[in-house]
Amino acid sequence: MQVSVIGGATDSGKTTIILRLCKYLRDRGKHPGVIIQENGQVDYDEKTLNSLGIETKEIDSVCIPCSLDTDIRSNLLSLKEESKPDIVFIEAEETVIPHKIRVDIKRMELPDVDFLPVVVIVNASDFETEEDQLTEYARKQLDGAEIICINKIDIADRSNTNKIEEMISKMNPRARIIRVSAPNEKGELKNLIT
Repeated sequence: MQVSVIGGATDSGKTTIILRLCKYLRDRGKHPGVIIQENGQVDYDEKTLNSLGIETKEIDSVCIPCSLDTDIRSNLLSLKEESKPDIVFIEAEETVIPHKIRVDIKRMELPDVDFLPVVVIVNASDFETEEDQLTEYARKQLDGAEIICINKIDIADRSNTNKIEEMISKMNPRARIIRVSAPNEKGELKNLIT
């Protein structure tokens, strides 16, 4: 079972991207699972998830890292036993550092669990273009990302998107940067899981 941790700010498009990736996987005969954080603002429509055959588990805590040793571990094991997903997506809230989630899960030494690159999504239409304007969480998320997905390029100014990419490249030259428009994407999202 592969685990993909995806982070980013609220309104960056994490939920849409995860749903698109789940559909992409289902269309290819794969079985995805999703671990979502129940905070009263869940964007996952249960009917949509069921129609895609996506098994979900919820974390009731307001803080994913506070729940790692119990909720995430038990949810990963439960998903693995019950529905045997090929890939499990964990959506990290904006105040959570995705690469730290992966480090903590690795520390658990769960059997037969592999990890996909840590992904951070940024919203091209409202993301800062100057590093000193970023929140501490945004800086830490970008620094630990292996893939940075600049989303919503269809509604963002191209020169602003270029500035965002330039800033991100300087902050984290190790990361692969991908530009997408999640609702209109034509296959670019598969690069987040390959």
